[in-house]
Amino acid sequence: MGISHNQFFERLAPHYDSLLDHLTFGGYAKFLRRAIRVLAPKPGEAILDLCSGTGRAAHWISQAVGSEGRVIGMDITPQMVSVARGRYGRSGPLIFLEKDVTQPWVFPDLFDGIFISFALHELPEAHRSSVFLRSFASLKEMGRMVVADFNPAATGLPRILSLLFFSLFERRNLNFFRFDLHGALKGAGFGKIETFRATAGILQITLARKG
Repeated sequence: MGISHNQFFERLAPHYDSLLDHLTFGGYAKFLRRAIRVLAPKPGEAILDLCSGTGRAAHWISQAVGSEGRVIGMDITPQMVSVARGRYGRSGPLIFLEKDVTQPWVFPDLFDGIFISFALHELPEAHRSSVFLRSFASLKEMGRMVVADFNPAATGLPRILSLLFFSLFERRNLNFFRFDLHGALKGAGFGKIETFRATAGILQITLARKG
């Protein structure tokens, strides 16, 4: 009997960051840092990191918001949360919650920014739009959300390469390439939406603003 999707991440958790860094020759970390620059966290801000995994991005964000800010990481996988707490749990205003982001949650008008990286494509197709709705409700007026992930609207060779990768390693998530990211963000209420392509258009950073 094969292992479940969550069990796979449970086993991988302690080595997740270093494995991806090696496999991408450092490109994974550089892409995350670029996405955080697009989010542009400022001293004193409150930021929510959805599907925060081992906490590396949340830790980098916490360094930007400083001791007067607040960063909350949420992830469904207990071992990922355990690793994040062990590595960064004492990093000032940074806490990690074990929480399935596809289930009901709202922090009304609490956050200045929301961040989600390489996780949207992993969420069940039926729940992606509802995550945006909850995110919109949890943002302060003029707050912003950053989605860093594969580009679902990729065309040409980048799309072929993306579909090949997903066919080999992410078959259960191939539906992501028919997901209307912009439409879902607009449907949740977000206004100005900007996109920043990376890796020849295979990856994409999307910035959406409230208000």
